[in-house]
Amino acid sequence: MRKFSLFLSMMVLLLMLAACGGDKTSSGETNSEVVVGAWGGDYQQFLTDYVNPKFKEANSDTEVVYVPSDASSRLTKLRVEKEGNGTFDVVQLSYDTIQEMIDEEIMMKLDYSKIPNSENIKPNLENPYFVPHIYSAGVLLYNEKLVKEEPQSWEVLWDPKYKGKVGVYVDVFDRWLYAAAAVEGNTEGQNWEKSWDKFASITKQNPKFYTSQEALGTALKTGEIALTIGWKSRAVQWNESGGDPIGNTIPQEGTYPRIYGGGIPANAQNVEAAYDYLNAMLEPEAQVEFAANMGYDTTVVNAEMSDELIEDVGFSKEETKLVKSVDLGYVSENYAAWKQKFDREIASE
Repeated sequence: MRKFSLFLSMMVLLLMLAACGGDKTSSGETNSEVVVGAWGGDYQQFLTDYVNPKFKEANSDTEVVYVPSDASSRLTKLRVEKEGNGTFDVVQLSYDTIQEMIDEEIMMKLDYSKIPNSENIKPNLENPYFVPHIYSAGVLLYNEKLVKEEPQSWEVLWDPKYKGKVGVYVDVFDRWLYAAAAVEGNTEGQNWEKSWDKFASITKQNPKFYTSQEALGTALKTGEIALTIGWKSRAVQWNESGGDPIGNTIPQEGTYPRIYGGGIPANAQNVEAAYDYLNAMLEPEAQVEFAANMGYDTTVVNAEMSDELIEDVGFSKEETKLVKSVDLGYVSENYAAWKQKFDREIASE
Protein backbone atom coordinates (compact mmCIF):
# COMPACT_ATOMS: atom_id res chain seq x y z
CA MET A 1 0.00 0.00 0.00
CA ARG A 2 2.85 2.37 0.88
CA LYS A 3 4.55 1.52 -2.45
CA PHE A 4 1.33 2.31 -4.30
CA SER A 5 0.96 5.66 -2.49
CA LEU A 6 4.57 6.53 -3.28
CA PHE A 7 4.01 5.60 -6.95
CA LEU A 8 0.83 7.71 -7.06
CA SER A 9 2.63 10.71 -5.53
CA MET A 10 5.44 10.43 -8.06
CA MET A 11 2.95 10.29 -10.94
CA VAL A 12 1.16 13.40 -9.69
CA LEU A 13 4.51 15.21 -9.38
CA LEU A 14 5.52 14.21 -12.91
CA LEU A 15 2.21 15.41 -14.31
CA MET A 16 2.61 18.75 -12.54
CA LEU A 17 6.13 19.17 -13.90
CA ALA A 18 4.97 18.29 -17.40
CA ALA A 19 2.19 20.87 -17.16
CA CYS A 20 4.62 23.55 -16.05
CA GLY A 21 7.07 22.60 -18.79
CA GLY A 22 4.38 23.03 -21.45
CA ASP A 23 3.66 26.60 -20.34
CA LYS A 24 6.36 28.76 -21.92
CA THR A 25 5.19 31.82 -20.08
CA SER A 26 5.42 30.17 -16.66
CA SER A 27 8.81 28.62 -17.31
CA GLY A 28 10.30 31.79 -18.73
CA GLU A 29 11.03 29.97 -21.98
CA THR A 30 10.80 32.17 -25.06
CA ASN A 31 8.51 31.42 -27.97
CA SER A 32 10.55 30.00 -30.84
CA GLU A 33 8.09 31.05 -33.58
CA VAL A 34 6.68 34.27 -34.94
CA VAL A 35 3.53 33.64 -36.98
CA VAL A 36 2.84 36.02 -39.85
CA GLY A 37 -0.50 36.19 -41.66
CA ALA A 38 0.13 37.46 -45.18
CA TRP A 39 -0.66 37.04 -48.84
CA GLY A 40 0.83 33.96 -50.43
CA GLY A 41 2.49 33.60 -53.81
CA ASP A 42 5.13 36.13 -54.82
CA TYR A 43 4.46 38.33 -51.79
CA GLN A 44 5.28 35.55 -49.35
CA GLN A 45 8.32 34.58 -51.39
CA PHE A 46 9.64 38.14 -51.28
CA LEU A 47 9.04 38.28 -47.53
CA THR A 48 11.03 35.08 -47.18
CA ASP A 49 13.84 36.33 -49.42
CA TYR A 50 14.19 39.90 -48.19
CA VAL A 51 12.55 40.37 -44.77
CA ASN A 52 13.43 37.05 -43.12
CA PRO A 53 17.21 37.59 -43.30
CA LYS A 54 16.87 40.98 -41.60
CA PHE A 55 14.63 39.49 -38.92
CA LYS A 56 17.11 36.66 -38.33
CA GLU A 57 19.84 39.19 -37.53
CA ALA A 58 17.92 40.03 -34.34
CA ASN A 59 16.25 36.62 -33.78
CA SER A 60 18.52 33.86 -34.97
CA ASP A 61 16.67 31.22 -32.92
CA THR A 62 13.15 32.25 -33.91
CA GLU A 63 11.47 30.64 -36.90
CA VAL A 64 9.19 32.73 -39.13
CA VAL A 65 6.02 30.79 -39.88
CA TYR A 66 3.80 32.17 -42.64
CA VAL A 67 0.07 31.53 -42.81
CA PRO A 68 -0.79 32.52 -46.39
CA SER A 69 -4.39 33.35 -47.25
CA ASP A 70 -6.54 36.00 -48.84
CA ALA A 71 -7.39 39.12 -46.84
CA SER A 72 -10.96 38.02 -46.14
CA SER A 73 -9.76 34.80 -44.50
CA ARG A 74 -7.33 36.74 -42.31
CA LEU A 75 -10.07 39.15 -41.23
CA THR A 76 -12.37 36.23 -40.39
CA LYS A 77 -9.69 34.48 -38.32
CA LEU A 78 -8.90 37.71 -36.43
CA ARG A 79 -12.58 38.20 -35.58
CA VAL A 80 -13.20 34.59 -34.56
CA GLU A 81 -10.15 34.55 -32.29
CA LYS A 82 -10.68 38.00 -30.79
CA GLU A 83 -11.53 36.74 -27.29
CA GLY A 84 -8.88 34.02 -27.10
CA ASN A 85 -5.26 33.40 -28.04
CA GLY A 86 -4.51 34.60 -31.52
CA THR A 87 -2.90 32.67 -34.34
CA PHE A 88 -1.05 35.67 -35.76
CA ASP A 89 1.79 37.57 -34.15
CA VAL A 90 1.91 39.85 -37.19
CA VAL A 91 -0.87 40.36 -39.70
CA GLN A 92 -0.44 42.13 -43.02
CA LEU A 93 -3.36 43.90 -44.69
CA SER A 94 -4.18 46.92 -46.82
CA TYR A 95 -4.71 50.17 -44.97
CA ASP A 96 -8.49 50.09 -45.33
CA THR A 97 -8.97 46.52 -44.13
CA ILE A 98 -6.59 46.93 -41.22
CA GLN A 99 -8.63 49.98 -40.25
CA GLU A 100 -11.63 47.67 -39.86
CA MET A 101 -9.63 45.67 -37.32
CA ILE A 102 -8.60 48.86 -35.52
CA ASP A 103 -12.23 49.96 -35.32
CA GLU A 104 -13.14 46.58 -33.81
CA GLU A 105 -10.35 46.89 -31.20
CA ILE A 106 -8.56 43.82 -32.53
CA MET A 107 -5.20 45.48 -33.18
CA MET A 108 -2.58 46.53 -30.61
CA LYS A 109 -1.49 50.15 -30.46
CA LEU A 110 2.21 50.00 -31.30
CA ASP A 111 5.10 51.08 -29.11
CA TYR A 112 7.26 52.68 -31.77
CA SER A 113 10.26 52.80 -29.44
CA LYS A 114 10.51 49.05 -30.14
CA ILE A 115 10.72 49.66 -33.90
CA PRO A 116 13.94 51.65 -34.46
CA ASN A 117 13.50 51.82 -38.24
CA SER A 118 10.16 53.59 -37.76
CA GLU A 119 12.01 56.89 -37.39
CA ASN A 120 12.57 56.74 -41.16
CA ILE A 121 8.91 56.27 -42.18
CA LYS A 122 7.93 58.80 -44.83
CA PRO A 123 5.67 61.68 -43.75
CA ASN A 124 1.93 61.04 -44.06
CA LEU A 125 2.35 57.25 -44.00
CA GLU A 126 2.52 56.86 -40.21
CA ASN A 127 -0.20 55.08 -38.25
CA PRO A 128 -0.35 54.27 -34.51
CA TYR A 129 -1.48 50.68 -35.19
CA PHE A 130 0.57 49.45 -38.16
CA VAL A 131 3.80 50.09 -40.00
CA PRO A 132 3.60 50.81 -43.73
CA HIS A 133 5.41 48.20 -45.78
CA ILE A 134 4.81 49.18 -49.41
CA TYR A 135 2.66 51.87 -50.94
CA SER A 136 1.54 53.52 -54.10
CA ALA A 137 -0.54 56.66 -54.59
CA GLY A 138 -3.67 57.66 -56.41
CA VAL A 139 -2.88 59.19 -59.79
CA LEU A 140 -4.60 60.26 -62.95
CA LEU A 141 -4.11 57.45 -65.46
CA TYR A 142 -4.52 58.47 -69.07
CA ASN A 143 -4.14 57.10 -72.58
CA GLU A 144 -1.30 59.13 -74.07
CA LYS A 145 -2.72 58.81 -77.59
CA LEU A 146 -5.98 60.43 -76.51
CA VAL A 147 -4.72 62.89 -73.90
CA LYS A 148 -1.90 64.78 -75.57
CA GLU A 149 -0.81 66.98 -72.65
CA GLU A 150 -0.14 65.74 -69.13
CA PRO A 151 -3.14 66.72 -66.96
CA GLN A 152 -2.41 69.01 -64.03
CA SER A 153 -5.65 68.76 -62.04
CA TRP A 154 -8.31 66.26 -61.03
CA GLU A 155 -10.68 68.69 -62.79
CA VAL A 156 -9.77 67.10 -66.13
CA LEU A 157 -12.09 64.21 -65.25
CA TRP A 158 -15.01 66.63 -65.55
CA ASP A 159 -13.77 68.23 -68.79
CA PRO A 160 -16.55 67.98 -71.43
CA LYS A 161 -13.85 67.25 -74.01
CA TYR A 162 -13.62 63.74 -72.55
CA LYS A 163 -17.34 63.04 -72.32
CA GLY A 164 -17.93 59.32 -72.81
CA LYS A 165 -14.22 58.60 -72.37
CA VAL A 166 -13.96 58.49 -68.57
CA GLY A 167 -13.82 55.14 -66.77
CA VAL A 168 -14.84 54.44 -63.17
CA TYR A 169 -13.84 51.29 -61.28
CA VAL A 170 -16.85 50.84 -59.00
CA ASP A 171 -15.07 48.98 -56.18
CA VAL A 172 -13.01 52.06 -55.37
CA PHE A 173 -15.59 54.77 -55.98
CA ASP A 174 -14.28 56.65 -52.92
CA ARG A 175 -11.23 57.70 -54.97
CA TRP A 176 -13.59 59.77 -57.04
CA LEU A 177 -15.14 61.40 -53.99
CA TYR A 178 -11.61 62.28 -52.90
CA ALA A 179 -10.86 63.78 -56.33
CA ALA A 180 -14.00 65.93 -56.17
CA ALA A 181 -13.11 67.05 -52.65
CA ALA A 182 -9.55 67.84 -53.77
CA VAL A 183 -10.81 70.08 -56.56
CA GLU A 184 -12.99 71.97 -54.07
CA GLY A 185 -10.41 72.04 -51.27
CA ASN A 186 -12.31 69.67 -48.95
CA THR A 187 -9.87 66.81 -48.40
CA GLU A 188 -8.57 67.99 -45.03
CA GLY A 189 -10.14 66.21 -42.05
CA GLN A 190 -13.69 64.99 -42.46
CA ASN A 191 -15.04 67.22 -45.21
CA TRP A 192 -15.24 64.96 -48.24
CA GLU A 193 -19.05 64.85 -48.21
CA LYS A 194 -19.20 68.58 -48.83
CA SER A 195 -18.13 67.73 -52.38
CA TRP A 196 -20.67 65.00 -53.03
CA ASP A 197 -22.54 67.12 -55.60
CA LYS A 198 -19.30 67.64 -57.49
CA PHE A 199 -18.69 63.91 -57.42
CA ALA A 200 -22.23 63.13 -58.57
CA SER A 201 -21.92 65.54 -61.50
CA ILE A 202 -19.53 63.05 -63.13
CA THR A 203 -22.69 61.46 -64.56
CA LYS A 204 -22.79 64.37 -67.05
CA GLN A 205 -19.64 62.83 -68.56
CA ASN A 206 -21.49 59.61 -69.43
CA PRO A 207 -18.77 57.59 -67.68
CA LYS A 208 -18.23 53.91 -68.28
CA PHE A 209 -18.31 51.71 -65.17
CA TYR A 210 -16.07 48.69 -64.65
CA THR A 211 -16.23 45.92 -62.07
CA SER A 212 -12.61 44.75 -62.31
CA GLN A 213 -9.17 46.30 -62.55
CA GLU A 214 -8.40 44.11 -65.55
CA ALA A 215 -11.39 45.38 -67.52
CA LEU A 216 -10.50 48.97 -66.62
CA GLY A 217 -6.92 48.48 -67.77
CA THR A 218 -7.98 46.92 -71.05
CA ALA A 219 -10.37 49.79 -71.72
CA LEU A 220 -7.62 52.32 -71.10
CA LYS A 221 -5.04 50.51 -73.24
CA THR A 222 -7.42 50.06 -76.18
CA GLY A 223 -8.70 53.64 -76.15
CA GLU A 224 -12.21 52.74 -75.03
CA ILE A 225 -11.62 55.33 -72.32
CA ALA A 226 -9.07 58.13 -72.08
CA LEU A 227 -8.94 58.81 -68.34
CA THR A 228 -9.44 57.14 -65.00
CA ILE A 229 -8.16 57.14 -61.42
CA GLY A 230 -5.85 54.41 -60.18
CA TRP A 231 -2.58 53.58 -58.51
CA LYS A 232 0.75 54.34 -60.16
CA SER A 233 1.64 50.68 -59.69
CA ARG A 234 -1.20 49.80 -62.08
CA ALA A 235 0.24 52.03 -64.80
CA VAL A 236 3.52 50.14 -64.49
CA GLN A 237 1.80 46.76 -64.80
CA TRP A 238 -0.43 47.78 -67.70
CA ASN A 239 2.41 49.31 -69.72
CA GLU A 240 4.31 46.04 -69.43
CA SER A 241 1.45 44.14 -71.06
CA GLY A 242 1.28 46.11 -74.32
CA GLY A 243 -1.38 48.34 -75.83
CA ASP A 244 -1.44 52.13 -75.98
CA PRO A 245 1.02 53.84 -73.64
CA ILE A 246 -0.48 54.77 -70.28
CA GLY A 247 0.68 57.98 -68.60
CA ASN A 248 0.26 58.85 -64.95
CA THR A 249 0.50 62.01 -62.92
CA ILE A 250 -0.25 63.30 -59.43
CA PRO A 251 -2.56 66.32 -59.74
CA GLN A 252 -1.53 69.64 -58.24
CA GLU A 253 -4.25 69.39 -55.56
CA GLY A 254 -2.51 66.39 -54.06
CA THR A 255 -3.44 62.75 -53.63
CA TYR A 256 -3.76 59.93 -51.11
CA PRO A 257 -1.61 56.85 -50.44
CA ARG A 258 -2.54 53.22 -50.91
CA ILE A 259 -0.67 51.45 -48.12
CA TYR A 260 -0.05 47.79 -47.35
CA GLY A 261 1.30 47.29 -43.87
CA GLY A 262 1.72 45.06 -40.87
CA GLY A 263 0.41 45.26 -37.33
CA ILE A 264 0.25 43.17 -34.15
CA PRO A 265 -3.09 41.72 -33.02
CA ALA A 266 -3.93 42.46 -29.39
CA ASN A 267 -3.90 38.71 -28.63
CA ALA A 268 -0.57 37.94 -30.31
CA GLN A 269 1.49 35.23 -28.60
CA ASN A 270 5.00 36.48 -29.39
CA VAL A 271 4.87 40.26 -29.21
CA GLU A 272 8.61 40.75 -28.77
CA ALA A 273 9.45 38.91 -31.97
CA ALA A 274 6.53 40.61 -33.73
CA TYR A 275 8.14 44.00 -33.09
CA ASP A 276 11.42 42.72 -34.51
CA TYR A 277 9.59 41.48 -37.60
CA LEU A 278 7.92 44.86 -38.15
CA ASN A 279 11.32 46.49 -37.81
CA ALA A 280 12.75 44.10 -40.43
CA MET A 281 9.96 45.08 -42.84
CA LEU A 282 11.32 48.64 -42.73
CA GLU A 283 14.97 47.76 -43.39
CA PRO A 284 16.03 49.87 -46.40
CA GLU A 285 17.61 47.01 -48.34
CA ALA A 286 14.48 44.89 -48.01
CA GLN A 287 12.36 47.87 -48.99
CA VAL A 288 14.29 48.43 -52.23
CA GLU A 289 14.00 44.76 -53.16
CA PHE A 290 10.23 44.89 -52.68
CA ALA A 291 10.00 48.03 -54.81
CA ALA A 292 11.94 46.38 -57.61
CA ASN A 293 9.88 43.19 -57.50
CA MET A 294 6.38 44.35 -56.50
CA GLY A 295 6.08 47.67 -58.35
CA TYR A 296 5.33 49.72 -55.22
CA ASP A 297 7.32 52.54 -53.65
CA THR A 298 9.35 52.25 -50.47
CA THR A 299 7.90 53.61 -47.21
CA VAL A 300 11.14 54.81 -45.59
CA VAL A 301 13.27 57.81 -46.49
CA ASN A 302 16.60 55.99 -46.23
CA ALA A 303 15.86 53.39 -48.93
CA GLU A 304 18.15 54.28 -51.82
CA MET A 305 16.45 53.54 -55.11
CA SER A 306 17.99 54.13 -58.52
CA ASP A 307 16.64 57.00 -60.62
CA GLU A 308 15.20 54.44 -63.02
CA LEU A 309 13.35 52.60 -60.25
CA ILE A 310 11.96 55.87 -58.88
CA GLU A 311 10.75 56.74 -62.37
CA ASP A 312 9.07 53.35 -62.75
CA VAL A 313 7.43 52.77 -59.36
CA GLY A 314 8.36 55.56 -56.95
CA PHE A 315 7.80 59.24 -56.44
CA SER A 316 10.17 62.16 -56.50
CA LYS A 317 10.61 64.37 -53.42
CA GLU A 318 8.26 66.92 -54.99
CA GLU A 319 5.64 64.26 -55.72
CA THR A 320 5.98 62.77 -52.25
CA LYS A 321 5.01 66.13 -50.78
CA LEU A 322 1.72 65.86 -52.70
CA VAL A 323 0.88 62.51 -51.08
CA LYS A 324 -1.29 63.44 -48.10
CA SER A 325 -2.53 61.40 -45.19
CA VAL A 326 -6.17 60.39 -45.06
CA ASP A 327 -8.43 60.03 -42.01
CA LEU A 328 -8.97 56.28 -42.37
CA GLY A 329 -11.42 56.14 -39.49
CA TYR A 330 -13.62 58.72 -41.23
CA VAL A 331 -13.55 56.79 -44.51
CA SER A 332 -14.22 53.46 -42.79
CA GLU A 333 -17.12 54.86 -40.78
CA ASN A 334 -18.85 56.32 -43.85
CA TYR A 335 -17.89 53.87 -46.57
CA ALA A 336 -21.04 51.71 -46.46
CA ALA A 337 -23.39 54.72 -46.57
CA TRP A 338 -21.35 56.30 -49.36
CA LYS A 339 -21.47 53.07 -51.35
CA GLN A 340 -25.26 52.92 -51.14
CA LYS A 341 -25.49 56.54 -52.22
CA PHE A 342 -23.04 55.96 -55.07
CA ASP A 343 -24.99 52.94 -56.33
CA ARG A 344 -28.28 54.84 -56.13
CA GLU A 345 -27.29 58.25 -57.46
CA ILE A 346 -24.31 57.66 -59.76
CA ALA A 347 -23.73 54.09 -60.92
CA SER A 348 -27.40 53.56 -61.76
CA GLU A 349 -27.69 56.71 -63.88
